[in-house]
Amino acid sequence: MPRFERSVLLYNGAAGASTSETVLPLAVPALARASKKLELVQTHSKEEFEEACKIAADSADVLFVAGGDGTVHTAVQVLSSLEKAPILGILPSGTCNDFARTLTIPMALDAAAEELIEGEVKEIDSARINDHSFLNFAGIGLIADASLNIDPDLKDRYGKLSYFMSALQTMRQSENFSIFMEIDGVHYTEEGAAVLIMNGKSIGTHTFPLSTIDPADGLLDIFIIQTPSIAAIREWFSLSQPDVSPEELDHITHHQGKHIVIRTENEMDVDTDGEIYLKTPVTIEIQPKKLEMLVPRTPEETAIS
Repeated sequence: MPRFERSVLLYNGAAGASTSETVLPLAVPALARASKKLELVQTHSKEEFEEACKIAADSADVLFVAGGDGTVHTAVQVLSSLEKAPILGILPSGTCNDFARTLTIPMALDAAAEELIEGEVKEIDSARINDHSFLNFAGIGLIADASLNIDPDLKDRYGKLSYFMSALQTMRQSENFSIFMEIDGVHYTEEGAAVLIMNGKSIGTHTFPLSTIDPADGLLDIFIIQTPSIAAIREWFSLSQPDVSPEELDHITHHQGKHIVIRTENEMDVDTDGEIYLKTPVTIEIQPKKLEMLVPRTPEETAIS
């Protein structure tokens, strides 16, 4: 008996023939086996993708999205605006696939499809930022500048390494700025090279296994990287070690909250899930349990079933 009544698989045809050649043969067999009816929808622009999401949301009980962080971000814009959205399943086929990593979805498409169709449905938080939404993170300063400075040719050639190359180049040119924050009614004024508001655990494929970062806890984690120095960046990457606490670091401050307002002296770019189209000031509000998403079962759950 198929698990899903009607499934829709959305994928980006504009990404080239390689997308169809990888997504379809690797993911479709498992999705078809789990679905009474499976519809494949290829789109060629962001506008087409948004419209396809809206149409699928009317009748599908599960929406599978094949793509990278930008594609998932676009889907979240549509689904977070709905009163009742279909279950979302991410099939990672982009450069970094950061939120898929947060949900421990395998990077191999065939394995991802198999684990999702056998997975559990989990209620996941999203965040509202001005008139938009994000799922993984919002960033100001160094991280937004690094995204803007990525050379498309290097991204095509080196993939995720291009993000690290851009970050190193940007760090040499970065300067501190004043940050005026309000977190759940408490005001803070800080100097920093970057502000990160995280719902997910991974940025640029680098995972931070902090117990405080949980996309289903109704809280956002706010990090201020205080200087664009090697020492600060070393501390940032040290957070991937389970025994390191952000409260012990010299160049990074950490907060948690539900309602965040950020202002800067001058208008600055804001990176949301790798997409840059917003500028400061921003108001960010957690949307607890906004989306239902398919996630792999833990080994313990698999053993029990």
